[in-house]
Amino acid sequence: MQKLYANQLSAQLQQGLAGCYLVFGEEPLQKIEAIDALRQAAKTQGYDERLSFTVDNQFDWSALHNELGAMSLFAEKRLIELELSQKLPPTASDQLKQLASVLSPDIVLLLHGQRGFGEVSKLAWFKQLQSVAVQVAIYPLDDRQAGQWLAQRARQQNVQLTADALTLLQHHSAGNLLAARQELEKLALTHPNHTIDADTLAGFLADHSSFTVFQLGDAILAGEGSQALHRLQRLLQQDLEPAIIIWQLQKDVQQLQQLQRNQQQGIALSQAFKQLAIWPKRQPLYQQALQRLSLGYLDYLLQELAAFDRLYKGGKLPDISTALSHLVCLFIKPVPRTYSLQQHRDD
Repeated sequence: MQKLYANQLSAQLQQGLAGCYLVFGEEPLQKIEAIDALRQAAKTQGYDERLSFTVDNQFDWSALHNELGAMSLFAEKRLIELELSQKLPPTASDQLKQLASVLSPDIVLLLHGQRGFGEVSKLAWFKQLQSVAVQVAIYPLDDRQAGQWLAQRARQQNVQLTADALTLLQHHSAGNLLAARQELEKLALTHPNHTIDADTLAGFLADHSSFTVFQLGDAILAGEGSQALHRLQRLLQQDLEPAIIIWQLQKDVQQLQQLQRNQQQGIALSQAFKQLAIWPKRQPLYQQALQRLSLGYLDYLLQELAAFDRLYKGGKLPDISTALSHLVCLFIKPVPRTYSLQQHRDD
């Protein structure tokens, strides 16, 4: 059956309920709202009874099969939810495969979990069910999608934000849609019928941003200095191991070096991207970095990263945050080498 993204589910539900839904992904708010939408649609369409099960190592499969095979005493139509834990018992796959053959017109079966859609869709039981189920793929939003989501959600909440306030809200709630929704709900209560500018919003917000090291890399490649430093500080506040940040930066430098060498050899950039398995979505970011950073400067960057790694592992850095900020700034704009981590004495 259909494969949908979270923002397409509402239209499908208006056309009628399918017998089975598979809702998986790692972005919590979209997943919560997809499940809530399914519950509301089921209730509206006469599925008045809802049963919930959680599959773990102690799960009693007979209880589920009894419910799937029995007529309800209280309602003709039922919504049965099955939440799958991260690690399923060995017997779960065979049990889940059987569900496709026991679906009933009086039952809507909803399977959901926190595992990534790409990961779970490769499993045998998922492939068995996908022919009879609507699949709802939940993915984190990129910066452009997050901006569109915020603008749409603000309109829905009747929150009037200026363009600079919308940018500020996205900056402060980046990577955390649940926090963004909560802020908009509070703004709807505290500032009804008022246009909110960035200055007003700045005093209202707490910083809920949550990033990955890959998002830090994206900002660095794009040359967005303030955004890159903000993401770096949030990662450090999340206690991300600095070695992981350095690993990502070294990987990006090495790929940029190879791209520069390929260009010098006359190899088309599109071919080089393909050889290095750089996703189309990230290719414009690498192109921006290539315009700023020469091959010689990239060699210097790699030496600085190696110096940080050596000093960090040796416990020789008094201020790790400042050293990492120094490295990020070197990526954003080539600067005179008046200060270098390589000049740091080990003794």
